[in-house]
Amino acid sequence: MRLTIPYALALLLLLPAANAFAQNAAPDPFTRGTWHFEADASGAFELWNYNGSHEDLFGLTQAVMYNVGEGFAIRGAQRFLYVSQRGQDAVLLGLTIGVRRRIGHPGRVTGFLQGDLGISYTAIAAPPRGTRFNYLAIGGGGALIRVSPRVHFVTTALLTHISNAGLAGPDRNPDIEALAVTVGLNLRF
Repeated sequence: MRLTIPYALALLLLLPAANAFAQNAAPDPFTRGTWHFEADASGAFELWNYNGSHEDLFGLTQAVMYNVGEGFAIRGAQRFLYVSQRGQDAVLLGLTIGVRRRIGHPGRVTGFLQGDLGISYTAIAAPPRGTRFNYLAIGGGGALIRVSPRVHFVTTALLTHISNAGLAGPDRNPDIEALAVTVGLNLRF
């Protein structure tokens, strides 16, 4: 009887530590029902040019994600992009909504594909001869690299399309097609 009480106390003290170790063993950034905040910085360079100007994009993005299923998340993001263009440069403010899908098996490095659609507004037409209101279509892939159970380093390669879809007429619909590389942090809360 004397040894039973010390064993019970040891078990009670070690159980929370064992549970925490089991949870930290393989955290998946796409676990169903979890919320994430992501912030990243990006640099994008125009791939092809139909608008007579060359644009480079540099920006910051903040996103909130909710994992609706194993390996599948929906996300909403606000985007702040500096558009370096011939003539007067512009600052683009955009809102997007999209999805992110895990590819492969979760581990220390988890790959994913994502796509976002949205709207944007600039104080100066972007690109030149364009409009201030534009649509955004952004898609590509990336990787989440586990730093801790709740923190992941994230990097992506994204194709960014900015266009007004011809709403102001065919002569005012130049677009921007740029390849962006981003780096940032994904935090689970």
